[in-house]
Amino acid sequence: MNLNKTKSRRNFLKSLLASSVGLSSTGATLSSLALMNSALAQTSQRFDDYKALVCVFLHGGNDSFNMLVPTANSEYQTYQSIRQALAYQQNSLHSISPISAMPYELGLPNAMSPLQALFQQGDLAFLANTGPLLQPVTKAQALQDWDILPPQLFSHNDQQKHWQTAWMQQSINTGWAGRMADLLMDTSNPLSMNLSIDGNNLLQTGVNSLPYTLDKSGVQTFEALNPDKAWNTSRINTFQQLINTNNNILGQGYSAIYQRAQSNINIVSNAIENSAKTTINYPSNTLAKQLKMVAQLASSQQLLGHQREVFFVGLGGFDTHDNQANQHPLLLQRISEALLAFNGDLKERGLFDAVTTFSISDFGRTLSSNGDGTDHGWGGHHIIMGGAVKGGDIYGTLPEDLQLNSVDDLEDGRMIPTTSVEQYAATLAKWFGLTPNEITAVFPNLSRFAQSDLGFMS
Repeated sequence: MNLNKTKSRRNFLKSLLASSVGLSSTGATLSSLALMNSALAQTSQRFDDYKALVCVFLHGGNDSFNMLVPTANSEYQTYQSIRQALAYQQNSLHSISPISAMPYELGLPNAMSPLQALFQQGDLAFLANTGPLLQPVTKAQALQDWDILPPQLFSHNDQQKHWQTAWMQQSINTGWAGRMADLLMDTSNPLSMNLSIDGNNLLQTGVNSLPYTLDKSGVQTFEALNPDKAWNTSRINTFQQLINTNNNILGQGYSAIYQRAQSNINIVSNAIENSAKTTINYPSNTLAKQLKMVAQLASSQQLLGHQREVFFVGLGGFDTHDNQANQHPLLLQRISEALLAFNGDLKERGLFDAVTTFSISDFGRTLSSNGDGTDHGWGGHHIIMGGAVKGGDIYGTLPEDLQLNSVDDLEDGRMIPTTSVEQYAATLAKWFGLTPNEITAVFPNLSRFAQSDLGFMS
């Protein structure tokens, strides 16, 4: 290795990072991210360990105020009067005992009983009242100037975008995991470090990087060119001859894309086929099957060639409308059972300390009930699980007062977040291995908030 060349590349990277901190232009900052990766091209040995993040996207807006429920008589009565038909019975709640002092006692609904055990044994934590923010804001400030609030605050599409970008002012849509990949990806590896088992998404989209998508069953192949099918032999031979003899620039471009895609199919298929077996029985729901695939891929990271990976999985159905009382407990049960199995699988594979799983959603739901459901809200609670998580605690700040029209209630039970998406994601990024300057480059708004590390990762 040429040490002088290595030092000069590192100095170049440091200068790019330092310059990006002061950049106000979206295009300039994104260009710097691309240059930084160019400076670190083919740096497959930056890390000597393996770490993975698993994003669980709860599509439709999860009603997390029915996840963490007050259990003491006074607060429970307030909760019951506001939530009406959506309120869980007090004697059905499973109490939890956070390490830190909370403003009131809390419990989980019966559907989440598997997570109570994980919480109590320190495998899982909650992050309270988090959402998109342009800056810290109080109710008085918001009512005086709505321009300081995120745009299209209660829109599904816009809030999904804000959660996944963690940088809502950018003119080019990139997600924070995509921007991390722009910095960390090994450019000699054709396979993305961002892998999605829930379709294309903005979170994993960078300037120079896109997620590799598969599904819970595995990779999607070119069926007409599948060599396992005997009847494709003649077609494959003819296609390969055309690829090899095409001198047209467009044809050569197509050939390069095809060869890369086929190479990735082979790499990922081989990794799945050779993944370690597990004794864990997963439930049959969609999220559980996606997480099982994540466990298989993470256990074969050496075959995939990554020291760092981000996985994207999802569960839909949280826009329950007037069927919330029946549908939401079933969704919470699916999450809980899937996470319990995934947790056990990672432990069995020796990956528990290396994989951190976290939830995000469109938005939180209103504290108030509209009779049979809840309306689009703002702040909400989230789940964080893994061996590196300081579990058994609740981070962030719970609403002090669960009454309507309190200082935490913007309007109609929409709770103002006390923790930003940037703070949440930056805490994960720090554990993932990003340097302070890289974190600043990925999350340009982070400096607006007093605390950049929420403390839930060891």
